[in-house]
Formats: sequence, structure tokens, C-alpha cells
Amino acid sequence: MRIRWSSDLETGVRAIDRQHEELIGMLNELDAAHAGGCPQSVLDDVLQRLGTYVIFHFGTEEALMAGLPHNEAHARQHRQEHAAFIDKLTGLRAQAVDNGRQTMETLIDYLNEWLYQHILKSDRELAALLNRKQAARPLP
Repeated sequence: MRIRWSSDLETGVRAIDRQHEELIGMLNELDAAHAGGCPQSVLDDVLQRLGTYVIFHFGTEEALMAGLPHNEAHARQHRQEHAAFIDKLTGLRAQAVDNGRQTMETLIDYLNEWLYQHILKSDRELAALLNRKQAARPLP
């Protein structure tokens, strides 16, 4: 199942939306490489880039969260989701070394589902908090 970037996935925070679009592009690249029977080395390269970009993206979101007042519960939950994702990604990448095709299918399915759900729930909630903060800011 490929995710297609659309306005339905937008959070309303430009930096986050651009990064989500990039992540979805990488995920679709991984899916296409896997479906096309590319060698494991190609899949590993895409996974490495995806893993690096995910860490960058999570850093962006967490930096934005740090500037929000009274959001401890959301920030804690959101960071936990990020950490669990990194752990799962790391574990599945390690499994792919021994059982490449099967694990890669599991990994792609997991990435698609997780990213889609995370954007629609947690990231939209973060965006709402950021937008409320922006709206409450007095005009100069």
C-alpha cells in the first residue's frame, strides 16, 4: 500500500508538511525498489537515507514542541511514539539482513501504516497546538 501525498495529509505547518512529503517519497521509493526486485544493497541504501531523514524530521517536530507552553502530556507521548518507531525500524532493519524479502515486506507495511496514522493523529495534534500558539501571539 503506497501513501500518496495529498492535502488530506497536510497539518498546516509548512516545515512539517514538506518533511512528511519527503518521507512519503522515500517510503514509496523503498516500496518500488522492493516490488521491482532490486538487490538488497539498493534497499539498504534507501533504508539508510530514510532512517537518517526520520531522525532529522523527529528532531524538527521535537524542537517545535519544546516551544509550546503547557504541552507536557502531548510532548511526552509524541516523543515516546518517535522513540518506539526508531526502535522498531532498527529491529526490522537488523532482521532484514538475515531474512531480506519477508522482513522488507513487513517493514514497508509497518512504515506505511505508522506514518499515515502518526501524521493523521499525533502530528495534526501538534500542528493544532502550534497554530493556537501562533494565533495567540500579539501582533507587533
